[in-house]
Amino acid sequence: MKVVTDLSVSSARHRPVGPSTPWYTPWNSPISATIPGLVLDFATGVYGLGGALGPLESSVSLTRSTDGTRIDAAGAIEVLGPNVARIDHDPLTLAPIGLLLEGARTNLFTQSDAPLTQTISLAAVPHVISFYGGGSVTLSGTFTGVATGTGAFPSRTELLFTPSAGDLTVTLAGNVASPQLEEGDVASSYIPTTALATLRDDDITSVTLGPWFSTSQGTLVFEGSLDSALANDRIIEIDGGATTTRISVLWNSVLGLPQFQVWEAGALQAAIAPPGNSIVLGSPFRVAIAYAANDFAVSLNGSAVASDASGVMPTGLTTLRLGRSVWGAQGLMLAEGVTYYPTRLSNAELQALSA
Repeated sequence: MKVVTDLSVSSARHRPVGPSTPWYTPWNSPISATIPGLVLDFATGVYGLGGALGPLESSVSLTRSTDGTRIDAAGAIEVLGPNVARIDHDPLTLAPIGLLLEGARTNLFTQSDAPLTQTISLAAVPHVISFYGGGSVTLSGTFTGVATGTGAFPSRTELLFTPSAGDLTVTLAGNVASPQLEEGDVASSYIPTTALATLRDDDITSVTLGPWFSTSQGTLVFEGSLDSALANDRIIEIDGGATTTRISVLWNSVLGLPQFQVWEAGALQAAIAPPGNSIVLGSPFRVAIAYAANDFAVSLNGSAVASDASGVMPTGLTTLRLGRSVWGAQGLMLAEGVTYYPTRLSNAELQALSA
């Protein structure tokens, strides 16, 4: 008989937990059974800090000055008020899929819930227009093109284009629902508009470090996806309130990979990209990093561990940030989960945690 042991994070956290088993047991590290100091599982709704289980707001601070939308548990677009976490759902299975974290975007298409043909003044930068339904959108003026719908919600049609500066006429035909015209390279979550263009502000999410955090070493695991990212947009970061001293996982647009960086007082201590092929924006991934003085390592999706054996640890760290740097580098991200261990786990565990 062949026995196969699955050491992956996703396998572990779905194992049944008995009534006398500590809540964090499914997140213990897969080889040494190290207890996590922080668990943020946005897909299953489990949140714990320093061994204490609690609601999301007991661990995470989230601010957004405007409304934002998500797909709710019934599979419909739901508007949530300012500062409310947007736990998104799969519109077909209705399962929760993670925390939606997006940089600021503005829907330039007015009266989006009762849309009509309109002319909009645009800058000469990349834009994307999106909508639900089987109708069509014809662009004329500063750009010429047609987007034909692929069907009703949740099927969303997107057209990426770069206009000349000036007026763009957007002509609607047939069933065009919830149109959105925004600057960027991919459509963000739907932003309802009335008579004016409407802003959805940044999702700013952070965790204040406490006694559960070790200042000398640690291991951090992130699972999720990036729908859109520019060079150096952050995936996860631990800093002291300035970008000069930090532990970061950021998007390396040249390699098409998350990169692990460590900085102390403005001096780069480590910059490591995991081995293997690039990943496609929008696809799920899991990255695990480990760090201690002269001992930094990273693994992506179960890849071999890449490491750096020199460098000091940053000092004065106070805050863990999700999807955003202290100065605002932020793309469009879905965070499924974050797990932190207050020790430098072995390379074998690092690889298992990222698998």
